[in-house]
Amino acid sequence: MALVYNRNSVGIKATGLAVTVPDNPKARLMYYLNCMCNVLSLDRTEHNVERLTDYHNYNLLSNEQTAAMVLLCTLLDPVTLNDVCIFHDENACGSYGNEFFEINARRTTIAAAQSIMVGNVRVAIKKIMCYKMSWLEKNYIEPLAFFIALYQNASRQQQRQITHTSHPRATYIDTSSNTCCCSIL
Repeated sequence: MALVYNRNSVGIKATGLAVTVPDNPKARLMYYLNCMCNVLSLDRTEHNVERLTDYHNYNLLSNEQTAAMVLLCTLLDPVTLNDVCIFHDENACGSYGNEFFEINARRTTIAAAQSIMVGNVRVAIKKIMCYKMSWLEKNYIEPLAFFIALYQNASRQQQRQITHTSHPRATYIDTSSNTCCCSIL
């Protein structure tokens, strides 16, 4: 008589570190992107994310790099990633705003996906992350809203500039004398 014992085991190990993020919308959004890079294998894509995630040196990003970072963060939005590789769980984070976990599984299937699409690139999931809503608001929602408003204001100002400078002012002069009928300033 044979006895078969099948044991499934899952090991979860917290791997997060305490960090200090400068109180600046750009730095906070860069920190969010850094967290998503800890979860996903974005370093193995054509995106050069190393510079975009150095939140301590946020002031060194050019306007073009900042725009690229904001765009990448919109591709990595929490609504798309939630319950795939990041999870809203207030208790799992302890006293921190977020926590990373490595999952080691033997003879079992984990519900988290193995990879996801970021734009048109498939990236592997390295870890999962749990977060508190306050962390998400502080490091994604509020900074992203800041940049959206900033870009909308810049766009409006650019449109006003184009409108005011693209239409030359015309001055019409009385044509009863045989002189020039109008002048364009």
